[in-house]
Amino acid sequence: MLPAIHGASEMPENGRNRPHQMREGTCYLVKEGKPLLSFKLFEMILADGANGLCITRQYPERLRESYKIDKAKTLWLSQTPGEGSHNPTSIGTLATAVQRYVEENRESALIMDGVEYLVVNNGFAQVLKFIEHVNEMIMRSKAIMIIPVSPDAFDRREMALLERNLEVIESPLVSLGKPPAKKEDVGDLLDKY
Repeated sequence: MLPAIHGASEMPENGRNRPHQMREGTCYLVKEGKPLLSFKLFEMILADGANGLCITRQYPERLRESYKIDKAKTLWLSQTPGEGSHNPTSIGTLATAVQRYVEENRESALIMDGVEYLVVNNGFAQVLKFIEHVNEMIMRSKAIMIIPVSPDAFDRREMALLERNLEVIESPLVSLGKPPAKKEDVGDLLDKY
């Protein structure tokens, strides 16, 4: 049994072993407290041979210790300058980086973890425009984008706006009102699907 993907139809046959009937050219909004399921999905797509771009608020080395994402390019959303870091207030240059990556890696996987942090630094309206712009880029490509968000970080109106033009995957733990999954729970979740 697969997690609920709202609005998803059957996946076209493309010869790839994509998890959870994920379709190329699609952005997925994954509703979960912590992005555990999202990173597991990203890891699985990379294992299938796709190139990857990981935009994250989490420290990249810690992510690489937890997930098999070594071959993914990583942009760390951080106010601290350094190699691989990206200032979260520079949302326009982040859009350019995503566009460039998608143009150069058409059949790729992207994950954007840290939407809540982008909202803190740019405001909801600006981040919504950014997500819609990225969604348009992804639709024109054969890329897959995963955008984990904590439903508790947004009010109902904001969640509705985020969900409107994206495919939604709702973690069973969120829909059951349980606390966020621990790392060891992700394998159990995927085994049930």
